[in-house]
Amino acid sequence: MQPIKPDYVNLGLSTPMGPQLRALVEQYLLTDLAAYVVLNQKLKFDWSDSCIEGRDSTYLDGSLENYSGILLFDEQDNLVADGWMEFIHEDDFFLVYWDYVTVWQDGKEIFDKPDPGIPDHVWAQLPDCIKLICEKASRRYIR
Repeated sequence: MQPIKPDYVNLGLSTPMGPQLRALVEQYLLTDLAAYVVLNQKLKFDWSDSCIEGRDSTYLDGSLENYSGILLFDEQDNLVADGWMEFIHEDDFFLVYWDYVTVWQDGKEIFDKPDPGIPDHVWAQLPDCIKLICEKASRRYIR
């Protein structure tokens, strides 16, 4: 596998996210990634290949979609993870998680979440009223 060169400047199709929203989304994705593997490193996001994949919403200082093409690199610009994010935004509740994610180490795949849907560790964070909404809208939030 040829190394992927990061682009930390080009925001791809994620440009409608303002700085506050982007920081929150990135924090949620980093937190969610820890549920799949332990990463003791500072990761940097590359949004340059981000692509719109469906629903959208407005929150804080911008809008977002469930983007694919998100790349994360370590401090030496080695690819650590890539994937597709999903979010739940109902009234005042907002949460972002990986819908699909692949984790890499030394150019080799070490973990893959190939199935969409709300993982158990995310489901456990949802208030009961949000769980009911997600269950009723199962086409939106496959579990």
